[in-house]
Amino acid sequence: MAFLLIACGQNEEKKAGIIYQNALTFYNEKSFDNAKNLLDSLHAKYPRQVEYRKKADTLFWQITIDEINRDMPIIDSALQTLLKDAESIAKNYKFTKDEKYQEVGDYEHKNMQNAGNSNRTYLKPITDERGRFRIISNLVGKSIKHKQIVAKVGDANASSVVANDEKYNSYNDFGVNYELVNYSEDEVKSLIDFFRQRADSQIEIVLKGEKDYSYKISKNNVKIILETYDFAQILKEVYKNQAHKSEMSKVYNILTLRLSKTEPSKAN
Repeated sequence: MAFLLIACGQNEEKKAGIIYQNALTFYNEKSFDNAKNLLDSLHAKYPRQVEYRKKADTLFWQITIDEINRDMPIIDSALQTLLKDAESIAKNYKFTKDEKYQEVGDYEHKNMQNAGNSNRTYLKPITDERGRFRIISNLVGKSIKHKQIVAKVGDANASSVVANDEKYNSYNDFGVNYELVNYSEDEVKSLIDFFRQRADSQIEIVLKGEKDYSYKISKNNVKIILETYDFAQILKEVYKNQAHKSEMSKVYNILTLRLSKTEPSKAN
């Protein structure tokens, strides 16, 4: 029995060694995915081969570092292009952020700021720094408790989702009623698609609540909504790339420190 166990262990060690050497070959050929797949299989098939598993970990760390060195310039180049595009578009927007209460600030188009629009019924697009787009439906002078937006051109139409109570707010100021409903990007995605397809048409907006209220949205307002939505997509990519770059730098530093504490012979 002891002989069989020893023989079995030696056989497993030999097979683990072959897998590791094949992974090392793939690594030297810059075939990183194939190398990582073999290293994963080594861990799965031969959990008792501790020394080869240690070598596999060391090689995996080195592969990850090499991948980061390969990908970081590409991500950084894309990020710089996105930042340049965002900076150009941001000239048309006012950035607002309450440092005390807001972790993330908002971009509002200069033509849609509250000072010039507080007494009219309209749709106000906003995006925050991270590209989270939203539309605020403002209704002035009526009290219908509206929870849904419908856009219409002839027989064609598109609708937002029905907002929940948390998204709805109303107040009365010197006898004038104001209703505001906040919709996230996903909740108005069908409206955005509808606006894009019919930007040159006269679009009717129907606010649906206890009763309906309709008005014509100007083509300029539709244009600003679409521009803000597109701006949000750029900001979303900026934030995504910045987060990815930050995570890659963090991983790079951790693995570099680990490798500095590992004997070079373990990766051979």
